Amino acid sequence: LKNAQARSFAPQTCDHPASATSPGMFAQTPSQLVVVSCYTRFDNLAHGPRGRQAARSLYTYRLDARSGQLVLVSVTKEPVMNPAFTRLHPEKNLIYTCTESVAEPGEIVTWAICPSTGQLSKLSSCSAGGTSTCYLILDRERKNMLVVNYWDATIGVFGVDREHGHLTEARSFYDPNEGRAMRARHDRHVNHSQNDAEAQKERQADPHSHAVVLDPYFGRIALVPDLGMDLIRQFRYDP
Repeated sequence: LKNAQARSFAPQTCDHPASATSPGMFAQTPSQLVVVSCYTRFDNLAHGPRGRQAARSLYTYRLDARSGQLVLVSVTKEPVMNPAFTRLHPEKNLIYTCTESVAEPGEIVTWAICPSTGQLSKLSSCSAGGTSTCYLILDRERKNMLVVNYWDATIGVFGVDREHGHLTEARSFYDPNEGRAMRARHDRHVNHSQNDAEAQKERQADPHSHAVVLDPYFGRIALVPDLGMDLIRQFRYDP
């Protein structure tokens, strides 16, 4: 993880010049932008989604809060696989997505949002340092992002660039397996959506972190539920 590097991309043109830095773009308009992230592959997931694989990874809609109507305004053409979770930056017109796969390290992608068109432009990406990345959260100071990888249960803390908002270096990393190999194989495992005795036996054989929540008062206690070990880990978080 120490060798993880962020990759930058040239953003596409947006007709709103301040789109990457204007705060509160959703609150200043009578309509809101809604970004829907999709599974584009089912064969490399820990669980078994219903329905069909999506043709594209991210769809942007405009929501009219008064009528409840959603109108599709943009579809990303970037080949990003399984962006399972999305986090909005509270001060910048940015979102972060993480890719989910049990077979390869997750990717955290930073996107700029154009408020007028809803178009997403890929700004940067970096490795999540673990597999089946499932959760992202920014700390109170917007200094770091805490990242959870479900399959190998690892938890990482990544720096956030103050000016542009993209992720920088991996600052710390926690592995509940303590370096031990997982008992389950990524290429042959039970469906984690099932809850029968066989599925539970394999799923509960390894840790599986699946979220991280910072306490609402000071943002210095991180709570991480573990589906595999049936416990909640509590960390003291130092930004």
